[in-house]
Amino acid sequence: MSTPFAFADSYKRIKKAADFNAIVVDKNLAFGPNTAIIRSNGKTDGKLKKQGKYYGAWAWQNGYYCRNLVISKKETGTNCQLVEFDGKQLRFTTDKGKGRVTNLTFK
Repeated sequence: MSTPFAFADSYKRIKKAADFNAIVVDKNLAFGPNTAIIRSNGKTDGKLKKQGKYYGAWAWQNGYYCRNLVISKKETGTNCQLVEFDGKQLRFTTDKGKGRVTNLTFK
């Protein structure tokens, strides 16, 4: 039985590195009061409201955005994330699509 309140999910998975590069790389991103930039040189950095500036490295691996960050002088370890795009916003889901969801907008 369907509900009248069901909403179509307009997000589509980004599967190819070329698409990720064209849509995401070297763009200023925001998620809440936080910022990020995923750079074409394999580095990433930004600012978190609570922890301050962070930095790290990233790579596209088997259809996932994989990154290892240093936040508050602590390494987070590598996490590969499912990335989706709806034409306006991005959705990153940790643990290859099984973890925490973060919605990002372009600044």
